[in-house]
Amino acid sequence: MKQTSLGSDADNTASGAPLNIQSVADAAGVSKTTVSHVLSGNRPVSAQTRRKVEQVMDELGFRPNFFAQALNSKKSHTVALIVQDITNPFYPALARGLQGSVADSDQAVMLFDAGAGAGLTRVFVEEIIQRRVDGVVVAVSNVEDELLELQRAGIAIVAVGSGLSGLPIDWVSADDERIGYDATMHLSGKGHQRIATISGPPSAEPGGGRLAGYVKAMNELGAGVDPLLCAVGDWTREGGAGALYRLLDQPEPPTAVFCANDLMAIGALDAALESHLDVPGDLAIIGVDDIDAASLVRPGLSTVRVPAEEIGRAAGDLLLHRIAEQRTSSYRHVLVHHALIERQTA
Repeated sequence: MKQTSLGSDADNTASGAPLNIQSVADAAGVSKTTVSHVLSGNRPVSAQTRRKVEQVMDELGFRPNFFAQALNSKKSHTVALIVQDITNPFYPALARGLQGSVADSDQAVMLFDAGAGAGLTRVFVEEIIQRRVDGVVVAVSNVEDELLELQRAGIAIVAVGSGLSGLPIDWVSADDERIGYDATMHLSGKGHQRIATISGPPSAEPGGGRLAGYVKAMNELGAGVDPLLCAVGDWTREGGAGALYRLLDQPEPPTAVFCANDLMAIGALDAALESHLDVPGDLAIIGVDDIDAASLVRPGLSTVRVPAEEIGRAAGDLLLHRIAEQRTSSYRHVLVHHALIERQTA
């Protein structure tokens, strides 16, 4: 078939000449409007005509211009995910769950890594608005201003974690306070009294919630909270190792430590073994998340499983609902359940 005319509404070429909707319409013997309706699905087209147009597009190798479609339909069929640190294995698992949830709705997922540099979240938000993204899953904290900007732009939002729960948005979380409480009680049940914690930054979730759970458990146990047994990490393996070295440098070092995520717990395990401590004989260690590496290190890391992929799927389901409903339904919270996984370190 012969292709016709040049145009700006296609981003593919054949035989050196760009294809556009008019090219498809001429080849199929239908109007340009009919081809547009086949592409958008916004207007009914007979099955016979649809098959004919799709066959012509396939024969010509026509691919519609993504941005032109977004402008016409006011939908980009794209959602964004902003994560705290893509090098943390929790977030790729979350992204996998989100991808699986939205795939059947023909939504592509754009990934933004806030851990790549300070202030990037605001840059990402501007990019998301410019690209007319349909919805955003936000898995970072302390971004209230950015979320308000997205809301003003009419973009659907779902937050991951409890730190943004005070805003009028849908959100998915685990019970971070309960996680910290259960992990600390598990160490107490193993006979430990000098239980330390390596928390994330307390001002940002999930650090604050998990630290609150540790404090609650220690108070219930009657031990209270010794400031010398509270170290702050930065969610990384290196941060966990450094924090444990500081704890071991105390006059009375701990016999057990609750780490607010698995990466810091694995770092603490590194430091303990480097210090020639027996784990769990001299020092018991428990983390949070149950990333793949938790079962691979030796000794195997005891942890609290937070189902990252399930969180991603739940966030995707909420986001699709919000995109469809916009402001016509009340905001929802999905609470995912955690589970204690006992291995060799505690």
